[in-house]
Amino acid sequence: MKKVGRSILLTLCLILAFSSLAACASTGGNDSADLSPGGNQGNQGSSGGKVQIKFSGWGEPEEKELYEQIIKNFEAQNPNIKVQYIHIPADYGGKMNTVLAGGDAPDVFYVGDGDFSRWVKLGVLMNLEPMIKETGMDLSDVWETALTRYRYDGQKSGLGDAYALPMDIAPTVLYYNKKLFDEAGVPYPSSEQPMTWDELLDTAAKLTKDTNGDGKPEQYGIGPLWWEGMVWGNGGEILSADRTEFMLDRPEATEALQFVSDIQNVHNLAPNGRALQAMNDGQMFETGRLAMITSGRYSTLGFRKLNFDWDVAPIPANGEWSGWSASVGFSVSSKSKHPQEAFQFLQYLVSEEVNQIRAEAGLSMPIYKEMANSDVFLRPDLKPQHAEVFLKAAEHQQPGPWTYVPNNKWWDTVNQNLGQLWEGKKTAQQLMDEIKPAVEKALKEGNPDLFR
Repeated sequence: MKKVGRSILLTLCLILAFSSLAACASTGGNDSADLSPGGNQGNQGSSGGKVQIKFSGWGEPEEKELYEQIIKNFEAQNPNIKVQYIHIPADYGGKMNTVLAGGDAPDVFYVGDGDFSRWVKLGVLMNLEPMIKETGMDLSDVWETALTRYRYDGQKSGLGDAYALPMDIAPTVLYYNKKLFDEAGVPYPSSEQPMTWDELLDTAAKLTKDTNGDGKPEQYGIGPLWWEGMVWGNGGEILSADRTEFMLDRPEATEALQFVSDIQNVHNLAPNGRALQAMNDGQMFETGRLAMITSGRYSTLGFRKLNFDWDVAPIPANGEWSGWSASVGFSVSSKSKHPQEAFQFLQYLVSEEVNQIRAEAGLSMPIYKEMANSDVFLRPDLKPQHAEVFLKAAEHQQPGPWTYVPNNKWWDTVNQNLGQLWEGKKTAQQLMDEIKPAVEKALKEGNPDLFR
C-alpha cells in the first residue's frame, strides 16, 4: 500500500508540474497581461526551449490586430522566440512611467518622441548603437528627421547614440476641402510651394461664410493654426540651438504668434475657443464647416471615408517649408533579460517588411525614403491626389519642441500662458516678455546639465 501511495503521489506531482508548464506557455500572446511591477514574471524566462519577451504599445483596434499578425510572422521566422503582446489602449505614458520606475518594463516597447529624452535620462532605455554596429544594420535610407530625434548625447536629443529606432514619421500638412473651394471659385493651394501669410488671409476670407451677419461664421476658411510651424516658417525659433535660451520673445516669433491670434480674433477667419466648444476643428472639417485644417499624416485614413473630395498642401509659411512631424519609436528596456532577442524583434519591427505592411494598411508613412516614394505609400488610386506633399514635408519638418530636452516643465509653462494670447487678452510681445523669466527658470532647473 505504501508503494502504491507513493506512486499516486508521484503521478499527481508530475500532473501538477506539466499543468504549470502549460499555463506558463499559454500566457504567450495574451494582451491582457499584468503590466504592474512583478506581474507575469514567468514570461521573462523560457518555455519549451523558447525565449519569451514582452512587447508593449498603444493603438486603435485596427493597429492592435495588425501587430498581432506581425508578431505571428516574426515568431514563424524566429521559432526560438515567443512574443507576449501587451496592448495599452489608454494612458500609455502614465502606465509606462509607473512600470519603468518599478524596473519591470517590457523588453520592447513604444517610445513617444516627447518621452524619449526623459526616459533615456532615467536610464531605462538600452543604448542600441553597439548592436546596430554589430549587426551591420543599414539605416542609410531612413528619414534623417526620424532617426535623429531618437539620439541622445547626455544633454539633449538629436545628437549622440541611438536609444530607439523610428516606427514611423508623420508630417503635418494642410488638408483642404476641394468641394468648398470649387463652390467659392477659389484656386486650390499649390502642392509645391507654401502659401504666404497674405495668400492664406486672402484664400481663407473667400472661404469664410457668415450668411446671417451675426459675426459667427457658419463656414470658416481655416482651422486653428499650429503656431510652432508658423514661428519656424517666419524665421523664428522657440529655444536657442544649445537649448539654454527662450527665443519666442524675438520679433520673428512674436510676429508669427500674433498672426495666429489675429486670424481668429481680428479677421474672424478661424474658429476661436468658444466656437470650438460645440464641435472641434476635425469635426468641422468632416462636416463641411471648415475649408482648410492643419493635421498630420495620421488623419488620412479617417479622411478617406469622407463623402467629399479633398487634398493636401504645405503648411503656410513666409519662407521655406515648415511645421513639425510626429513620430513614435521602438526601444529595448535597459533591464531586459534577453537583450539579443529583444533587439532581434526590434529589428523586425523596423524592417522594410513591416513598414510595407503598415503602409498598405494605411497606418503610416514608411521610414524608408525609397518605399515612401513608391506606390506602396503614394497610392495613386486613393486620396490625397498630391501625396508627395508628405514626402517633402518629412524632409524639411523638425521634431516638436517637446522633444528638445528631458524635462519639459518649461514647455508646460509656455502652454499654460498661451491662452491669454489666443483669447486676445494680451499681445504676443507683451506675453512672451512676461513669461520669459519663468520659462528660462524652469528650463534651467529642470535641465541643469545643459548649463554646465
